[in-house]
Amino acid sequence: MEHTSLNAYRTAKWQIRRERDRYADSIAQRWEILKDPDTRGILLRDAVGDLVRNWGPYKKVHDMFHGRVSGSAVSSIGSAVSSMLPGFKKRMIFGGLSMLLGKVIGDEPGKHNGLLSSISLGLGSMAKFLRDRKEKRAEAAAEVDA
Repeated sequence: MEHTSLNAYRTAKWQIRRERDRYADSIAQRWEILKDPDTRGILLRDAVGDLVRNWGPYKKVHDMFHGRVSGSAVSSIGSAVSSMLPGFKKRMIFGGLSMLLGKVIGDEPGKHNGLLSSISLGLGSMAKFLRDRKEKRAEAAAEVDA
């Protein structure tokens, strides 16, 4: 009985050592890859690229160039352009129009937070309320008639 448990122990120990050696070889291979300056450069460029892509101003400019415009970006750009215009009236009119356009568009693309989205949602809610109210009155009238 002791002989079989000792053999089972030795077998388990051998398997664990083999697995440990396999992990050690894997780590050694990865370390050799990381020692290569070209690989480190690729990893660094990838990390910096991820950092820049997740930076707020870059996202806004990227979205704007790809057709996803936010109202705050329109307002910011409009204010910057209007500050360079000659004449106080032109600056005020252009800045006001850009801020109004920014409110109309909304802050984030795809979300219903702009003026037009709010108006359309409000009208849709009112139409649904009126339809439901009409149905309830028709049901009440049908009950009275019955």
